[in-house]
Amino acid sequence: MAGKSMNKSQKIASAVTVVLIALIVAVVTHFTNLGEEVKKNSGLVSKPASSADLSVHFIDVGQGDCTLVMCEGHNMLIDAGESDQGEKVVEYLKAQEIKSLDCVIGTHPHSDHIGGLRAVVNSDIKIGKIIMPKIPDDQVPNSYTYTKLLKAIISKGLTVTSADDSVFELGSAVVNTYVPKKKYKDLNDYSVAAKITHGENSFLITGDLGKQSEKELINRGCDLSARVLQVCHHGSRESSSELFLSKVKPAYAVIQCGAGNSYGHPHQETLDRISEYTSEIYTTDTNGTIVFESDKAGMNIKKEKSDED
Repeated sequence: MAGKSMNKSQKIASAVTVVLIALIVAVVTHFTNLGEEVKKNSGLVSKPASSADLSVHFIDVGQGDCTLVMCEGHNMLIDAGESDQGEKVVEYLKAQEIKSLDCVIGTHPHSDHIGGLRAVVNSDIKIGKIIMPKIPDDQVPNSYTYTKLLKAIISKGLTVTSADDSVFELGSAVVNTYVPKKKYKDLNDYSVAAKITHGENSFLITGDLGKQSEKELINRGCDLSARVLQVCHHGSRESSSELFLSKVKPAYAVIQCGAGNSYGHPHQETLDRISEYTSEIYTTDTNGTIVFESDKAGMNIKKEKSDED
């Protein structure tokens, strides 16, 4: 009788164990799936960067462009928004503990790109090289913003290097610059394009390139393919042609523009064209400053504001 009673107890215990295991598996599966959903919705895209060596900051400067690239103690600044954004940019750089910039690129001499650079030049941040496009003599602007920037550069004992197709290293990242060389009516079309490559990740910064200059770079065989595209000219319909986007093939797009700007940027036509390649479109007017972190394989995306804010 005792043996039969023990058998029955063992059977009950075994059944309870099976039920408990099933419950544990169900709970683990639930929270694993929940974790995957949280990861997907938290701004972590693709394979998260385990140890980011490179960060690309698309700084919110309203209706203007400003991009900071940091890689292993080496730093590059591309544009700095309007003049009234200059001190904000300097404060942002100092918040990142930046004491020197290897390179500063002014993509082209329009105030919403180079205006804030004067404050950067006049700050105590050391600057290695300043790159700007060479503008034909009969098109060189005599604007207050451009003139003041050149005077600040000279007063600091710095010089301007004329942009050209070039390649240089920024820590473990490689930077290619591509420069339109034809003569154009619009200063936007002289914009310097910079491609930053970091292992499997790449970023294309485009200034205000228009469809004509986009086509020139394509015809010259410039490697424009990039995982992340900083969209030309704040998302204007006059840029980001179908041909250009077919060469870039972006997985992510960033548009730098101001909330309620008078130009209506970004234009819907541009958004529609970009949407053929990616649904991952971020805008500074909605998301604020956007930071991509790369470890050469994975990538993290941090947004100052969520879409719902």
